[in-house]
Amino acid sequence: MGIPASTLEQIGQRLDLVEVIGGFVSLKRSGRNFKGLCPFHPEKSPSFMVYPAKQFFICYGCGAGGDLITFVMRHEHMEFKEAVQVLAEKAGIQVSFTTGGPSLANRPLYQAHETAAAFYHEKLTASPEGEPARAYLAHRGLTPETWKALRLGFALNRWDGLLTHAREQGMDPSLLERSGLAVRREGGEEAWYDRFRNRVLFPIWDQRGRVIAFGGRVLGEESGPKYLNSPETELYVKGRLLYGFHLASSAIREKDLGIVVEGYMDFASLYQAGIRNIVASMGTSLTPEQVQLIRRLTRHVVMIYDGDYAGEMATLRGLDLFLEAEMRVKVVGLPSGLDPDTFLAQAGLEEMLRTIRQSQDLFDYKLGLLTRRYDPKDLQGRIRISEEMLPTIKRVTNAIERGEYVKRLSEVLRVAETLIWSELGRVRKEGSAAPRGAARPEKVQPAAGMTVEESLAGLLLEEPGRVRQVEERLPLEAFQDAHVREILSRLRQMSQSGAIPPDGRTFLASLPREDSGAWEGRIARWLAWADLVVDKEGTLEELLGKVKEGQVRSSLEALQVSIRQAEAQGQERETAQLIAQYNTLMKSRLSGKGVA
Repeated sequence: MGIPASTLEQIGQRLDLVEVIGGFVSLKRSGRNFKGLCPFHPEKSPSFMVYPAKQFFICYGCGAGGDLITFVMRHEHMEFKEAVQVLAEKAGIQVSFTTGGPSLANRPLYQAHETAAAFYHEKLTASPEGEPARAYLAHRGLTPETWKALRLGFALNRWDGLLTHAREQGMDPSLLERSGLAVRREGGEEAWYDRFRNRVLFPIWDQRGRVIAFGGRVLGEESGPKYLNSPETELYVKGRLLYGFHLASSAIREKDLGIVVEGYMDFASLYQAGIRNIVASMGTSLTPEQVQLIRRLTRHVVMIYDGDYAGEMATLRGLDLFLEAEMRVKVVGLPSGLDPDTFLAQAGLEEMLRTIRQSQDLFDYKLGLLTRRYDPKDLQGRIRISEEMLPTIKRVTNAIERGEYVKRLSEVLRVAETLIWSELGRVRKEGSAAPRGAARPEKVQPAAGMTVEESLAGLLLEEPGRVRQVEERLPLEAFQDAHVREILSRLRQMSQSGAIPPDGRTFLASLPREDSGAWEGRIARWLAWADLVVDKEGTLEELLGKVKEGQVRSSLEALQVSIRQAEAQGQERETAQLIAQYNTLMKSRLSGKGVA
């Protein structure tokens, strides 16, 4: 593993799983535990559970599970050592690797993007061919200092500009294809072309500031989309990132406010003007993962999207996501036809800052849009407005704030508050508008599909000292599951040396990690089942009996096969001996001696 066990123990002692995961996922208490929407697969009802007492998580929807290190590995796409480094820094612990440094399975992908970013930036700033791109950026008001700060680039108007450069650097074109930077030609097994051509490029970074993708704005009247993004890759999942997040995180935390815009140019213009607590959603609707990124830094958000219908719709979708994350959100309503970039250019920085300070409460913004779209004096208009507003109001968790919104809506629609409350209650009960998570029952049956061996392993992982009871009753060969055997073998070695871990968390830290996280997911599922068991000792005895019964049954089946083979070969003496063994084992089984 290369990392001292003491380091892993310190990380577990200093960092709380709920607190760390709560920075990425909106968690709500569910009995002794916490639940939320899984960050590893799309879902509308929460199946993601965090168990603080034992410091592990599990998703009953996709099967992901493990401890804090596993969560960071999966969520941040890191290897074990890198995840440990990140958590150690957060806990204020120095990490010393006993063998070498951290290794990255995705290192070549990072290197490919870094090579591309340097190549594109050089073509923008120093190449004669980059003059049209420089003229375009200057026309948009961006200075060379901003080009450098954001590492802007230019993709040549060639089919193989980057490919040629990469080959000169000794880079395989298939790596560029894997990175989304090159495209394989149809019908050509060993032929590629550059994905980005004749475009101003905006590098897209991960949360640690590493380039993992690009967004390209076409120059001139070229065919194809105005903006072209890298495809999703092993490093880049668009819905999990916000453009400029690593540049803005310290400013957002310092000001306790995050400003969200839509596009690269909006970000670049406001960033250049000195507004640093800003991120961009890269031209797509906000996702729960993006909202959680901001929530890690602040609970206060101002949205500034384009002043057109599409921008208004994107804003409305984002509002509900922020509400569900229990955040305070306001909206800047720009004049029709303007985006943040052009508004800043026309009105100036002071007016932009004043507009941000005077941003509208989400309720006022949405109600204003709806009253312009539907006539509040008309019955059907009032119904449409209420249908749009009630799902938003129901997401407000603060009862006082929710009551104020109901009162204001009743005033605008000129209907009694009691009617609004009645309709709000009806909306809550209907399946289509029920609060997220209401469709899934609190009680989950994690034992479904689990084997006896897995269930037994769950009780052992919960309290490693129970291995002594297993040692007394069953040999290691009685277990068929490779992962269960691995756990038992390690626990038995610790038991024989007198070093049984005091709790499951300490033992789990000693287990080897798998890149796929499959083992960690299984272990989390076993632990979740064990957590629900009330009579743990009685259940352990029952499981031991079942494993023993399974061992006897397997032995009987093997003897039957051997007897048939001996009879077929005419081996009378060996057949008689095998039959005697079979009868002895069967008698032992029937008397109960072979089961306990």
